[in-house]
Amino acid sequence: MNYCVYGLLLESNVELSGLQSCKAAGEKIDVTATMGDFPGEIERLFHHSMPQRYYAEPGYIEGDPPRLVVNTLADGQYYHFSYAVGVQFVCDKLATSVWGRWQDPLTLMDATLFLVGPILGFMLRLQGVTCLHASGVVIEGRALAITGPSGSGKSTLAAAFAAAGFPILSDDILPLQFEQGSPQALPGYSRLRLYPRSFKGITQLPDDLPALSPHWSKCYLDVGSAPYSFHHLSIPLHVVYFLDWKKSDAAVSQIMPVKPISAVPLLAANTYRNEVLDSDMRKKEFFFLSQLASKVTVRTIRMRDDLHGISNLVDVIRKDFKG
Repeated sequence: MNYCVYGLLLESNVELSGLQSCKAAGEKIDVTATMGDFPGEIERLFHHSMPQRYYAEPGYIEGDPPRLVVNTLADGQYYHFSYAVGVQFVCDKLATSVWGRWQDPLTLMDATLFLVGPILGFMLRLQGVTCLHASGVVIEGRALAITGPSGSGKSTLAAAFAAAGFPILSDDILPLQFEQGSPQALPGYSRLRLYPRSFKGITQLPDDLPALSPHWSKCYLDVGSAPYSFHHLSIPLHVVYFLDWKKSDAAVSQIMPVKPISAVPLLAANTYRNEVLDSDMRKKEFFFLSQLASKVTVRTIRMRDDLHGISNLVDVIRKDFKG
């Protein structure tokens, strides 16, 4: 099965839920994913090479084991991701191949959520692609990015745009590239991941949405199905909006300009998986973001203290974007 996601042509040995297949006659495969048991050559890596700690994500509570441990294998030729919930991935340093497996009671559906999220996100970074931790929305042939800390409402605001009839470009991971000097945003896939209570203030959405998996607390909105719209091609990036809750006592949300010199560190703090970048990756990212800040508009949205007015915020952003 072949899929187009994040600007990559992904080949998989199994069907991946949530992704739409695409034709790939004669096209070069960017990433090959093998889901299930690790093949012999991957198993041998664990027995014949000394793992080196690359990154560890702490547990939710002090003293808990890490939620994620990343080790390098074979003198840095492979990365091994081991999640405490029972999912493992190995990818090569060139970011062209990835292998995934899982433990009961988890299923392929659960492993796919990791694959199309942090695993492909990391592989994009290995390939030198800068990604914002952002949702992408299309307005009249140009894209806006909604970024901010985890849990700040990026996906919820994107869902409000979808409910208002605007095409969605991506959720959580927004890859960027320059084409002839113009910054372009690349499409992800057609599902918005949402917490069950986060979208209740968006009256145009159903009261209930399907769960991502029986083992995940989030649900999803499929913007690839009517009445919603998914934009599946790259598109010029025009504005980046940063959701800021520090000024949450505001009666209404306010949009504030950000100068280019201040935009670079703000963008750098909101790139995807920036905690796993090595020094060389960080240098390349800084150069890319410096160029980006000179080409796009960056705004801060000082959010009000709840999301009940989120549908009105869509109209405020739309007017700012077009103005």
